Amino acid sequence: MGIFAKTFGIHQPDSDRLRGLETETEYRQRWISIRVMYFTAYLVYVGFGIAATCLWPYLKTLDPEAGKVFLAYLFAMPSVLQLVGSPVLGWWSNKLSSVRYLIIPFLVCFIAGQIIYALAEEFTSHQKYVILTSRVLVGVSMISCSIYRSYISAATTVAERTRTTSYLSLAHVAGLLSASVLQPFFSALGEEGFRIPGLFRVNMHTSVGWFCALLGVVNLVLMLPFIFKDFNIALKEATSDNAAVFMKNRIKSMELRGLPITLMCVAFALLMFVYAAFQTLLSPVALDQFGWTNEESLFYLGILMTAGALISCVLFLLLDPLCKRFGETNVLVYGAMFALFLSQLLMIPVGTQTISESVDSVNGTIGCPVSQEWCQSIPPVSIAQFTVSYTLLCVSFSIGTTLSQAVFSKLLGPRPQGTWMALLTCAGSAARIVGPASVTVYVILGTYWTFGASAVLSGLIFLWMWVYRNSLSPTQPAPVEAAEELKVLNV
Repeated sequence: MGIFAKTFGIHQPDSDRLRGLETETEYRQRWISIRVMYFTAYLVYVGFGIAATCLWPYLKTLDPEAGKVFLAYLFAMPSVLQLVGSPVLGWWSNKLSSVRYLIIPFLVCFIAGQIIYALAEEFTSHQKYVILTSRVLVGVSMISCSIYRSYISAATTVAERTRTTSYLSLAHVAGLLSASVLQPFFSALGEEGFRIPGLFRVNMHTSVGWFCALLGVVNLVLMLPFIFKDFNIALKEATSDNAAVFMKNRIKSMELRGLPITLMCVAFALLMFVYAAFQTLLSPVALDQFGWTNEESLFYLGILMTAGALISCVLFLLLDPLCKRFGETNVLVYGAMFALFLSQLLMIPVGTQTISESVDSVNGTIGCPVSQEWCQSIPPVSIAQFTVSYTLLCVSFSIGTTLSQAVFSKLLGPRPQGTWMALLTCAGSAARIVGPASVTVYVILGTYWTFGASAVLSGLIFLWMWVYRNSLSPTQPAPVEAAEELKVLNV
C-alpha cells in the first residue's frame, strides 16, 4: 500500500491530521480508493463515448437490414437498465459492508459485454441481437454510476466533497476525450483489419471492444482488497462532537423550495436528453448529410469529439473563476441553457439544394437513402453548421450538467441528499432513454422536425430558467440564537 500511496503522491495535510478523524495511513488508503472510483467513472464513459461513433457503422456492417430505429434501442438500453436498477442498487449498497461486492459483478458484466461486442461478427446469424445482448450487459454495468457516486459521498468530508465531485466529472470528461482521441487510431485498421489465426478478427470495429475489455480487467484488479478499501469518513465526521444532533435541528428550520428544485431537475434532464439524442444521431447525420463512408465517419467524428472533449476540459478548469466573476446562476443560464438553444437552432438546414444519394463502386450506396422521402425536399446540414452546433453542445453540456447538480445540491442545503440525488439521476436516465428515440423522428420527418422541436423545447426551458433565475440561490437555515445553539450542542 505504501508503494501505491507514493505513486499517487498522497500526503495528509496538517489540518486533517489535527482533526484526529483518521491516521495518515488511513488517509492514504482512503484517497487511493477514491481514485480507484475515479478510474471506474473513466471506464464507464470511455465505453459510452466510443459507442457513440462506432455503433452505427458496425451495425450496418453486421446487418445491412438493421434500421436506425434499432440503433435507438441499442443506445437506450443502458439508460433503461440504469433507470430501473439505480434506486434498488443504491438502497442495497447502504446495507452491504463493502461496495466491492457490487462493483466487481458490474465490471464482469462490462468486460463480458465488450467481448461479445468484439466477437459479434463471428456469429453466423442474428448478429444485431448479439450486439443488443452486449448493450444489455454494458447497461447493467452502468448501474455502477450510482454506486461510485454514493461511495464518493461517504468517503469524503464536507470540505473535500466539492473537489472530489469536480474530479469525478473530470474523469467522465477524460473518458469521453480518450474515446475521441483513440477512435481515429481504431479507424486506421480499416474494415479488413487482421485476423488472429484460429481465433477472431481485429478491425476498426472489433478493436474497440477488446480495448474496453482490457480496461475493464485493469479496473477489476484495482478493486482487489489490497488496493481498494471501504471508508465512511462522512459518518465519522457527522457524529463527532454531537454534530449530527446539531445538524438535525438546523435542517428542521430550512424551507424546501419546490419550484427551483423542479427547475434544476428539468434542466438536467433536458441536457441529458439533447446530448443523448445528438450522440445517437452523430453517425446517421454524418453518413446521410455529408455522404461519408464508414471509415470517413469514424475518422472525422473522432476528431470532432476529441475537440469537443478538449473544450470540456478547458471549461472545467475555467468554471470556478467564471462562477466567481459572473455568478453561478448566470453562467448556468447563459453559458449552458442559452448555448444549448443555439446549438439546436443552428442544426436547422437552410438553402434550396436537396440531399442526394450516390453509388460508390467500393462502398455501395452513400448519402441520404431514398427510403427517407424528406431527403428529396429538405436541404442538407452543412459541415460548418454541424461543427459549430456540436461545439456549442459540448459547452452547454459541460457547464450545465456540473452546475445544475451543484445548484440542486445547494438548494437542498445540508439535509441528507441520497434520495434527492437518486431522483436527479433517474431524471437524467429517463431523458437518455427518450433521447435516442429522436432517431425515429429523424428517419420519418427529417432534420426540420428533429432539430426544430429540440430548439423550441430548449428555448422554452431557457426562458423559464431566465425568469426564475433569482430563485436559484442556495437554501439557508433560519437564524438560530447563540444560546439555543449551545443548548443543542450540550445535549
